[in-house]
Amino acid sequence: MSNGPWTDAENDLIIADYFAMLAEDMAGRPYNKARHRRSLLPLLQGRTEGSIEFKHQNISAVLKGLGED
Repeated sequence: MSNGPWTDAENDLIIADYFAMLAEDMAGRPYNKARHRRSLLPLLQGRTEGSIEFKHQNISAVLKGLGED
């Protein structure tokens, strides 16, 4: 069930998390996507792990659409 549109604060949090994982990936350091998703749960009011993963995928798609890795 949807919680409605993501707020600016929620978007800020998930984008920062996405870029933190991207930085780890680009530096060749291991990271745990599931741990990142779970750490966001209490910060994103009522969002599910699935919705967080889907949002991460959306961010990735936008970046790829802009020609970024």
